[in-house]
This record gives sequence, C-alpha cells and structure tokens, in this order.
Amino acid sequence: MKPRTSSTLFALAETLALLLVVLPGAHLRSLLESFLAPGAELEAWAPDEPWFILARSLLVVIAIQAGFALRDLYRWSVLVRPQLVVVRLLEALSGVFVTLLLLNGVLGAATREFSSLAVLARLQTHPLLLAGCLGVSFLLAYGLRMRWPRWLRGAGLSERVVLAGRGPSIDLVEEELRRRHDPSIRFMGHIDKAEGAPRERTLLGAPTDAPRLALELQLARAVVSDRSTFDNDTLLRLRMADVRISDANSFYERLTGRLSPESLSDPDLFLSSSGPSIGGRVFGRLLDVLFAAVGLALASPLLLLVAVLVKLESPGPIFYTQERVGLNGRPFKIAKFRSMRNDAEAKSGPVWASSNDARVTRVGKWLRKLRIDEIPQLWCVLSNDMTLVGPRPERPHFVEELEDEIPHYGRRHLVKPGVTGWAQINYSYGNTIDDAFIKLQYDLYYIKHRTVALDMAILLRTVKVVVLQEGAV
Repeated sequence: MKPRTSSTLFALAETLALLLVVLPGAHLRSLLESFLAPGAELEAWAPDEPWFILARSLLVVIAIQAGFALRDLYRWSVLVRPQLVVVRLLEALSGVFVTLLLLNGVLGAATREFSSLAVLARLQTHPLLLAGCLGVSFLLAYGLRMRWPRWLRGAGLSERVVLAGRGPSIDLVEEELRRRHDPSIRFMGHIDKAEGAPRERTLLGAPTDAPRLALELQLARAVVSDRSTFDNDTLLRLRMADVRISDANSFYERLTGRLSPESLSDPDLFLSSSGPSIGGRVFGRLLDVLFAAVGLALASPLLLLVAVLVKLESPGPIFYTQERVGLNGRPFKIAKFRSMRNDAEAKSGPVWASSNDARVTRVGKWLRKLRIDEIPQLWCVLSNDMTLVGPRPERPHFVEELEDEIPHYGRRHLVKPGVTGWAQINYSYGNTIDDAFIKLQYDLYYIKHRTVALDMAILLRTVKVVVLQEGAV
C-alpha cells in the first residue's frame, strides 16, 4: 500500500508536537521548584496536580488549533507562502491569547460567585506562562509549516498522480494542479498516445505502458478523461498495482469544490447522488426553524437599533422587499434592511450591485460589510421559502438573463435557496456573467453532494467569514 497523506495528518502531528511543548509550560511551577529554587516559596502560577496540568495543556492546544483553523493555516495554498504564514500565525495566536485571558477572567469570577465551581479555577493559566507557551508554539508551528511540504516530498508521502488521455477536462485538472502547488499531490506527467499530443506536455508513455509506469514511478492515482483510455486488462493491472482510477471531472471536483464545466451539461449529473434521506430532511428543517427562531430572538435588540439608523439616515422604508426565484422556479418575496437609497433603481432598472456602489448609504455600507442586512431573511426560513444553507436566491430579471447566457442555470432551483451557501463562502460577490458561471459550479456541487454534515460545515464557515470580514458570502 502506497503512503497517502493530507492536511489531517499534518494537523494531528502538530497537535502532538504542541502538546509536548505546552505541557512543560503548564508544569513550570514544579520545574522551577525542582531545578532552580528547591524549597523556595514561589507564586502559585498553576497548581501542579497531573490531571489539571494535562487539562490546562489540552485547553491551550485546542484553542491554538482552533485559531490555526480559523486562519486557514492548514490550507496548502497558505502553507507554501512563508510571509503569509507568519502573519496568519501572529493573528491566530494573538486571538488565542486574548480569548484565554478572557476565559481566565470568567473562570475566576465564577469561582468567586460559586465556591462549588472552585475546581474550574485550576484550568486557569497564568498570563506569563500563557505568553511563553504561545511564543514557543509560534516557533514550532512556523518551523513545521516550512519543513512539512519538503518532508512530504522527501519521504515520498505525496500522492503521485498522472493524467491519462486528453481533452478540456484534463487541461483543467492540470491547470489546477500546477496552480495550487499542493505538496500532498505530486504531478508526474501524462500518459497518452504520442500522435497529436501537445508538445509542452511531459509525456511518460502510451496507455499500454501504464502498468509498467505504475511500478517504476510508484503511482498512486491515474486521472483519466475517458475510461476508454485504458482497456479492461490495463485497468485490472493498474488496480492490482494499487493505483486508483479517477474520472477527470470527479478529480476536478475534489481539487476545487465545484463542478467542472463539462459536468454541467451531463444529463445524469444528479443520478449518482440521492441527497439527504427523509430523516435528514426532517432534521434539516428542524434545524432551520430552531436556528432562525433563536437567531431572530437574539438579534432583536440589534434589529431595533438598525431600523432606527436606517430610518434616520435616508427617507424611505426600513426594509425593502423583492421578488426572488425559489424552489422549482417558484417566486417568493424576500425582505432585507434597506442599504441603498430609496430611488436606487428608479432610472437604471434592475442592475447588479458593484464594489463601492454609489447607491449604498453610509449605514448600508456597514450593514453590508457585517451582513446585518441579511438577518431579516430568517423570516423566509421560518415561512419555508428559504433554508439556512442553499444557493443564493436571484431576482427573476437576472435569472432570465442568466438562463439565456449560461446553459443549465435553472438546475440550481432544484433545492430551496439559502441565507448562506457553498458558493457564498467560497467565492466573493460578483456582478458579471463569468462570476455567475463560477458560482453555478459551486451551487451544483453543493446540490450533488449536500448532506446535513456539509450544511453544518457551511454554517461554521459562514460564521468565520463574517467574524473575520473575509471576502466571501
């Protein structure tokens, strides 16, 4: 079995390494007493009972790992850029330091109010010890990220991939492989017939040479544009050599998280995916109702303040309503806080918003930046016109325009539209046909692969995008 790896392996290895460097910090009092000042009365920076030392260490490590995940420090596109790694590490660890200091304060206050919770005080970490642990963690995390890609390649743990055949799907996969510089994937070259093959390609051999190349190059995966590239005997010999055979369009989905352009016109696109089960759909609807109701209740004071600000800044209604296209093309009304002038489309008619749009009011600019203008959409979730996660609902005018320009655009209406979605968290707002096409690729990928687990992941990513003010959604 050939070794294969991913960012998960890296995260696990880093977790163990961080635990090894944080544990001595959590145990520093006893170390100082034992080696530097035996018998001296030192400040009780941290109780030295073994179980609480381990609990404090795990708390710090979990907080660090959460901070790294929030700043995308397990994405290879970040790991291969040293300067960006430094900035992201500093941001993540600064956030961890502030968060744990606040937690220490909460634990201390809880202990003073409720003596029965005194055990929680033992989870506190002295600020100086915490700063020391985070400083060492920075050096360790930076060193690991600089060495890990090189170590993966040197140890032969990268998945060795060849592309077989030719065509637009193979060209797209090659472009993505070269663009991403993912150290967990090593692109070896092409298997193809010599006749008519592009000169710039690294041609390893013909399809009949594939079994030999699999053994010589220790290949882990062959990505093919058409299964007819290999005959049945060659396929069997490749599988016996432990080589995975992947369709080019499926592999493109794995790399990008969106459907390939060729897949959009496939009449059997959704036949391979049954979607959520009946139980999953019922559970999803319950989550929709619960999250929408709780969200509206918790946000009600903020909504009242926003309503006053919108009304004070410019004349017109607090909310604006529009017709949007929903499930199976059925129109419905959507409400948002008004973020533009009341006469925004009086002369132009329906047009997409743009960056630095002059029609956006000062209050509206902040509402859009913080996505507060979207909160009233939760009423549409309660009324079952929308769901929490799904494709973004578009206006009928734009849907007609996009259906004329983009084949199969209407497929995105096979599910209910959502307040957030796979396209929104992966691609920034766009106002062109090309942007709409890319978002359609993301939307149809979601429809093909949607599960309750994917919905929960999208909701968590949405929180991250909003809190960190990133460009998507």
